[in-house]
Amino acid sequence: MDRPYKQTQSEVPHASEPMAAYDRAASRTIFNKAQIELLDTMASVESDEELMALKHAISEFFARRADEEMERLWQSGEWNEQTLEDLRSAHYRTPYKQ
Repeated sequence: MDRPYKQTQSEVPHASEPMAAYDRAASRTIFNKAQIELLDTMASVESDEELMALKHAISEFFARRADEEMERLWQSGEWNEQTLEDLRSAHYRTPYKQ
């Protein structure tokens, strides 16, 4: 199911081009290989059950990647019990003026 995908340089506006070039680019949708593959896969989904199964498989894929990265951080020593404790009490919310 590997489809050829090519994004030509002329499709992407350069910073030195006028804003009109950005407007033209914004009106076009350019998909990467993963997006094209997912669209092809989604075209074969015929029921809500199949859709839920596909969503679950995608969720498991990203959860596994997150677990692998956390394991790498833990093994390298970049993360430890203190890091987890610091995160538990951290506040990363956007401050709003009152």
